[in-house]
Amino acid sequence: MSGLTADVTAAFDTAADRYDTVGPQFAGPVAARLTELAALQPGWRVLDAGCGAGAVLTRAARAVQPGGHVTGIDLAPRMLARAAREAAALGLAQAVTLREGDAARPPVAAESCDAVVASLVLYLLPDPAAALRAWREVLVPGGKLAFSRGAGPDPRWSPVLAAVDASFSEVAGFEAHVHRPGPLAQTIELLGACGYADIESVVETVTVQYDSPEQWWEAAVAEGPWVTWQHIPPARLAQARAEALVMAAGLREPGGALLRHIKMAYLTARRREAADR
Repeated sequence: MSGLTADVTAAFDTAADRYDTVGPQFAGPVAARLTELAALQPGWRVLDAGCGAGAVLTRAARAVQPGGHVTGIDLAPRMLARAAREAAALGLAQAVTLREGDAARPPVAAESCDAVVASLVLYLLPDPAAALRAWREVLVPGGKLAFSRGAGPDPRWSPVLAAVDASFSEVAGFEAHVHRPGPLAQTIELLGACGYADIESVVETVTVQYDSPEQWWEAAVAEGPWVTWQHIPPARLAQARAEALVMAAGLREPGGALLRHIKMAYLTARRREAADR
C-alpha cells in the first residue's frame, strides 16, 4: 500500500461516522448528480470504486433495479460498515455486495461489469491513469464509466485551506491532491489514451452553505482535507483551527451567509470496442 493510499484509508476510516453528516452535505449532492448522468439501467452489474459511506452505492442500487447489482469496494473498514448500514436501512442489502479492496485495483473479474462509477475518488489515487486502465479492464466491451472530479475550487477559500496546510510542511496540501488528475482537458485526453470512447463531461457548480465557520471546520475534518490535516500535531492543529476560523469568518456574504462555490466535473465514457480502433 502506498503512503498516500495508507493516509486516505486512515483518514476516512477515522471520519466514517461523521463523513457528510456534519452540516450541509457535499458528497451526497455530487453522488446524486453523478448517478443521474451515468444513466444506469435495470439489470446492470455495477462497480462502485471507492464507495465510501455509500452515497453512490445506494443510488446506483436503486437505479439498476429490478435485477441489477452493485459491488462497492473501499479500503476503509468503517466506511464499508457504514455503507452496509445505509443499504440495509433503505432495503437494498440484497442489491449490494461490499468488499474491502483498493479502488485503483478493483478485486473483481475482468469484463464482469456493465458500469463503473467513482465519485470524488480519482484525486485520492496515487496513479489516476493506472486506475482508469484498471477500471476499463473490469468493464464489458462497450461498458460505461462515470466519475466525478474537481474542476475548480472556490478561490476565496483557497487561502484558508492553504493556511492550515502550512502547519505541516512535510505533507502536500489538500488542494495539491485535488489537482492530481491535472486539468480537465488532460483528464479527457487521458481517458482516450486509456481505451475509452464517447467521452463527455459536464461542469457544474456545487454551492455549500455553512451556518458558521465552526460548522465548516467540522465538515472539513470529516472529509477530504483530513487526508493531510491528520498529520498536523494536535497543538498546532488547534492553533491552525483558530486562525482558519477567523479567516473563514471574513468570507461571510453581506447577509451573513457563509458559502463555498466548488466546480465539479462529471465525466462519462465507454470502454472502447475493437470496432472503434
